[in-house]
Amino acid sequence: MRFSLDVIGYGGYFTAPGESLPLEEAVRRAAKFGYDAACLYAHRPLGFPLDLSADRRKALANLFAELDLEMGAIVACTNFQEGNHVLLYPQEKEILYVRECIRLAKDLGSKIVRVLAAFYGYFQNPYAGMGYGFPAFESRSRRVSRCEDWLEAWHQVRAGLREAALYAQDEGITLALQTHPEITGNNAETLQLIAEVGVPSLKVGLDLPLLESQEPDFIRKTVESMRGLMVYSHTISLKKNYTVGGAYYGWEEVTPGSPDDPLNWEVFIQAVRDIGYDGLLSAEQCSPVVTKDHRLGTIQDIDERYIESLEYLKGLAIKHRCYTGHKDLAITAEARKEVFRPRQDVA
Repeated sequence: MRFSLDVIGYGGYFTAPGESLPLEEAVRRAAKFGYDAACLYAHRPLGFPLDLSADRRKALANLFAELDLEMGAIVACTNFQEGNHVLLYPQEKEILYVRECIRLAKDLGSKIVRVLAAFYGYFQNPYAGMGYGFPAFESRSRRVSRCEDWLEAWHQVRAGLREAALYAQDEGITLALQTHPEITGNNAETLQLIAEVGVPSLKVGLDLPLLESQEPDFIRKTVESMRGLMVYSHTISLKKNYTVGGAYYGWEEVTPGSPDDPLNWEVFIQAVRDIGYDGLLSAEQCSPVVTKDHRLGTIQDIDERYIESLEYLKGLAIKHRCYTGHKDLAITAEARKEVFRPRQDVA
């Protein structure tokens, strides 16, 4: 396996105002830190396909070659549900968008486009808790009691994914379906959806933090179930937050291997090695960065997280003899000296 930096962390989505980088500079960070690849987030202000002209795409491909970087995945956030109004067509727009991501992947030499089945904000739509055994997608009704609304949403997503997967197949591109609520609420549902779509170009993006359990046996069994299907993986860690009484009230991203990290990375690394996975483990930062002094993070905070993640996870891959890249950890150590510097006091 090899390691990639997902440029999403530098888009300014989760950092203080003005703390963002242009796409090309984010790619340079990947090389500077010692990553094997960089993955392009296919949304503004970073890598939205319509913003990348033919000349800029050629220049990007040349930049990757100059930096000795592998072209990673084109990373898209998608929702293949149909709209709730007869004259709204969000699924058609999603299919057009994914076609453009597929074309971008082909132009840049990427093999993978990451997609999601459906995505509502923080993982659930407003009606989800009103369901009867399954998430609801509309207000309480006989349809909800019979799960007809959920089944309708499932079939909508399946049809949209199938159409996108056929376009990908025509272009020699693989779609990596990440297990992500809410249609694919767990990894078993992801496998069911892929089987029902039935197009070989649709495979799996498996992320450790989105597994239902961190028990070693569960991790191994889940990874084994993805044998021959797993083509991509993101590496973030999610820490749950609890009140003084022990009630769960929220979560936040932490760096893999940090003191607050609850995830079983060593078991995961061994498990994906054992199924013969030789793809990318791609570091990302995709929720707000809140610093110890309770401010939104800066570019330096993002830099530090990407460096620490790479040091820890590549160290595990080297330990278990499954790192297949050629970048020396000495590159990362040198970057650490520059990035981990004293910070100026902020008034």
